Amino acid sequence: MEKINNSNYKKLIIVGGIILFFSIIFIYNLIKLGIFNQDSQKPTVLNNKVVFEQPKLTIFDETRYINQFPDTIHIHFPYFIVVVPEDTKQFTTVYSLTKKQKIASYNDIVLDYYDKSFLYNYHGGNTYYKGKNLKVHCNEGFIKSDSEILCVTQSANNSLFSDLIIINPHTLSEKTLYSPQDAITAVYYSNNTLYIGEYNYTTHQPFLTINNKRNTVTNYISIIYPMNNELYTATYKNTENKITDSYNEIIQSGKNNTLKLIDKGRIVFYSGK
Repeated sequence: MEKINNSNYKKLIIVGGIILFFSIIFIYNLIKLGIFNQDSQKPTVLNNKVVFEQPKLTIFDETRYINQFPDTIHIHFPYFIVVVPEDTKQFTTVYSLTKKQKIASYNDIVLDYYDKSFLYNYHGGNTYYKGKNLKVHCNEGFIKSDSEILCVTQSANNSLFSDLIIINPHTLSEKTLYSPQDAITAVYYSNNTLYIGEYNYTTHQPFLTINNKRNTVTNYISIIYPMNNELYTATYKNTENKITDSYNEIIQSGKNNTLKLIDKGRIVFYSGK
């Protein structure tokens, strides 16, 4: 009797092992097919573009309406930053262009955002980075690195001119990088290249400066931004330029940097897959 029980016990172990083996194979194949993938259950983004047709701003599947200055947009790829000072509950909203969703917000006027860090003008006054007062007011700003902040300030010699300085937020040391006899309207830094938009309010002439190479261009530069491995500029409709919104591709050719008009009446900020 004991032998029979032992024999049945061994058979049960063998059968159980076979069932377990095939169960593991079955579950493994289900996982490969994505049955248990939580991401597959997330809502699908139907629109893969970010487009501005003033005042309508379409951010993927979300539609917002923003006005002219002081409402503004900043881009530090992959982050898209919308600033609406009139919205007292939420001045600034940050979206991820790669994740296609809102990722952060801040109740102040943000100049830039990168790696979970805000560069902002505290209540419209001095500029702060990671909560630290930089002891200066930046009209425009860009987080080049954790120890280098690009800051556009008003020139002490002429209110129509700007200076571009670099600030170490840890030591508060400053260094002047560029002092044109113009207003600096936009700044972007990418791949060891510094892009600057300028405008002369006396002659009404816009300029594009790339690593100290300065060229006249046809359109006022409100913002400089990357898209699909190329650099673009955009012009917002305002009282100064008296034209419609438009965006241009930056064409770099030796010393002659030019702008190629892509479209008028709308600005495409992102067109991803």
